[in-house]
Amino acid sequence: MTFRLIFYYIFWSIRLGIPPWYYFQINAEWYNKNKGFYSKIDMDARIPKKWRLEQNYLDKNNLKNNLPKAFPVFLKPEWGQNSNGIIKIDNQQDFLNFNPESEKIPYIVQYAAHEKQEYEIFYIRDADNQARLSTLNIAQSINHSGERYPVNSIYNKNTIYQDITPDFCAKELDILQTYLQELPPFRIARVGLRADSKEVLLSGSFHIIEINLFAPFPIHLLDNSIPKKSKYKFIKDNMKHLVKVSATTPKDHFNHFVFSRKIIKHYQSKVRQ
Repeated sequence: MTFRLIFYYIFWSIRLGIPPWYYFQINAEWYNKNKGFYSKIDMDARIPKKWRLEQNYLDKNNLKNNLPKAFPVFLKPEWGQNSNGIIKIDNQQDFLNFNPESEKIPYIVQYAAHEKQEYEIFYIRDADNQARLSTLNIAQSINHSGERYPVNSIYNKNTIYQDITPDFCAKELDILQTYLQELPPFRIARVGLRADSKEVLLSGSFHIIEINLFAPFPIHLLDNSIPKKSKYKFIKDNMKHLVKVSATTPKDHFNHFVFSRKIIKHYQSKVRQ
């Protein structure tokens, strides 16, 4: 799938005359140039309070005086993506025993979202009408381990992803679009959230656990029940949307080191996988 995504992105870049390296600048406004990554702390501040989980920096040198008020909590590298480096801490003793493998990685402590279901919402903004989305897909993360608070990811063998977009009618998709418009105008994003059910999600009662901005994979494509022909059509059509929206990034936000820095941070955060 990754090869096809890259192929069609380059294909449409050539067809539309838009440089393919614009891809790495798509969400440049939200890249922290001083830190050299997309910061989870920065992102948390941009989530409306009604959907925001409590989180803060982990003081690795003073764990005893900064005990969480409740467990479990999740320790996350500030720059991680696709759940890289996330550690679930179930109790006070495990928290006090935490020993980071790298002092260079700042961690944040995120309190658990207690809702029952986990969803991944992937979208691409419409280049011609940025008040709308050209692409919107919803996948449900299903974990077969029996854990109440699993760390779902593409690296977790107990996690599968089910495309549930067809379960939403046009009116319901519009409701989701309205919620997503309360976030900053990201050109492409995958938003992980937890809600007790589809109906509760549509009512606006949920918590956002993660926003992936740098090269977010359309995770519904991992649903094995989707015919390959449908997946390939989605890729071909939506890489055109993505190329078009890449050209809307203001040039004064471009940062030519974002790709190399992100790759370095990615592999640093993978150390615990």
